Amino acid sequence: MTELTRDLVRIPSVVRPGEPSATEADVARHVERWFRKEGFALEVHEVAPGRPNVLAWLGDAGPGRSLLLEGHTDVVTEGDPAEWTHPPFAAELVDGRIYGRGAADMKSGLAAAMLAAAALRRSGARLGGRLVVGALVDEEG
Repeated sequence: MTELTRDLVRIPSVVRPGEPSATEADVARHVERWFRKEGFALEVHEVAPGRPNVLAWLGDAGPGRSLLLEGHTDVVTEGDPAEWTHPPFAAELVDGRIYGRGAADMKSGLAAAMLAAAALRRSGARLGGRLVVGALVDEEG
């Protein structure tokens, strides 16, 4: 959990006011590679230039209910880096805490969803529906 969160935090994906797009594509590529390595089926949908959503899933669209676990890939601006105690994209681990832009909102939550899905996949549990994990753009914009 810690290393995946730190990996995600180290990828700046800042929404900057007045700029045409954020840099979520780098996070999406990382998430896509991670899910492919874990053996998930997935789709990538570029909903705006440079802003792809990644959807990975387990199970079939069977008769049971499906569940979506979702986390956004964009973060708000870091502001003045001089005001940070730790560099905003260093993902420094100090006394069991990760410091960096997006660590709490929401890259740790996205990492938790990814790891929960991977644990479920490894367990071999049969699902009545689909478990979908979405790494989605443009929550902060």
